[in-house]
Amino acid sequence: MKLRLRGNTLRLRLTVGEVAALGAGDEVTEATLFPDGSTLRYRLRADGAEALASQHSQTTAQGLVHEIVVQVPRGDAAIWSTSTVVGFAGEEPMVMGPLNVLIEKDFDCVVPRAGEESLDTFPNPNATDKRVAG
Repeated sequence: MKLRLRGNTLRLRLTVGEVAALGAGDEVTEATLFPDGSTLRYRLRADGAEALASQHSQTTAQGLVHEIVVQVPRGDAAIWSTSTVVGFAGEEPMVMGPLNVLIEKDFDCVVPRAGEESLDTFPNPNATDKRVAG
């Protein structure tokens, strides 16, 4: 799962396996470890409640852990996981303004980039198939 942040927008991009896991009701989790011992963990889970994004921090034996938890309605996750719909969005009111949350399927890059992984990504609908039949 990729996390992208820009201003008050949080974007999660999921691979094929992660979309299937979320659709089955499983939680998808990633973490980034920093040299100072702190961790940024982000989780996406299907829940029976309305869509919700939350964040919190806690101190552990390893250091400070910042955590972002995004919950989506279980039914929406199940339907989305088997559909051709690219993503869905929600907005969680916050004290300092709205946080926009977008959840999307991660597609292959049309033009491959050095260092960019394309493992378990969805076929890009904008890519042209340049293979030669033989």
